Amino acid sequence: MTLHRSSELAIRAALFLAQQAPGKLSPVHEIAAHAGASEAYLSKVLQRLASAGLVRSFRGFGKGTELAQSPERITLSSLIHATQGSLDSDACVLGLGICSEEHPCAIHRDWVPLRDAIRDLVEKTTLADLIHNIHLVEETAVKEGGRS
Repeated sequence: MTLHRSSELAIRAALFLAQQAPGKLSPVHEIAAHAGASEAYLSKVLQRLASAGLVRSFRGFGKGTELAQSPERITLSSLIHATQGSLDSDACVLGLGICSEEHPCAIHRDWVPLRDAIRDLVEKTTLADLIHNIHLVEETAVKEGGRS
């Protein structure tokens, strides 16, 4: 189960866009700087997200990119599928050619529940969930920083 670099970037970029004020168009250079990627590579990833209906890009004066759907509707799974197709979650975790219930590898029985849990996590987790979690982490850090 591998998350490609393009999917990691798609998640970071979409999360950045989800944290912007509604209607704000973010230029590619701003998203790229925040996501730690080149503008050229990010542009290719954003094109895939646009083709999947997850972002909208505008050219001309005031150009930029915004989410095409609300953060509550965009799942990690939708971002991954737009950029890499799937998580390859049925491939053998040890990289062996044959691995199934009928022909399991040495870790197959232990891996299957983890694989299914990861699949469920990316299918149900939205950008809104991530933003909520970021705020919880920030609040906890502030509270713990106040203790001396």
